[in-house]
Amino acid sequence: MVMTYNVRLLWAMLSIALAIAAEAQPSKTEPADMQAIEKLHQKDIAATLSGGPQALADLFTDDAVLLQPGSPAIVGRQAILSANENEKAKHPSKVLAYKPEIHDLQVANGWAFEWTDFEASYKESENEQRKSFHANALRILKREADGDWKFSRVMWNLSP
Repeated sequence: MVMTYNVRLLWAMLSIALAIAAEAQPSKTEPADMQAIEKLHQKDIAATLSGGPQALADLFTDDAVLLQPGSPAIVGRQAILSANENEKAKHPSKVLAYKPEIHDLQVANGWAFEWTDFEASYKESENEQRKSFHANALRILKREADGDWKFSRVMWNLSP
């Protein structure tokens, strides 16, 4: 009996989701939004290369969530700024290169969804060798009231 109820509930939820999807009209992405999103991408590159904790935190919405490998969620721009400052104090590394490649950017009603992969390299200190890594990220962007776009949710992991 419970199994039948769960199956019916699942089918009902699936039917509702399919009905909503069928009704949804694709929204036309405004050129201004695409330009503002590209501006955010360029700010991301500049902030990452500078390594400035404030510049990196300014990429995020006030209520942003950042999920990084091996760390608890960092919630809110202020917490992201604090985490950036703490990391910079512990590991004053220098980012040498950062090259993101944006894939499958979709924009709908003031939100944007993208996945990206990126390559980066850095040095822990002037005497250390260059270290490089490759990673993947899923990012949700939000249009702010002033028309600027910022990261609202970011999750990334290292690629093998």
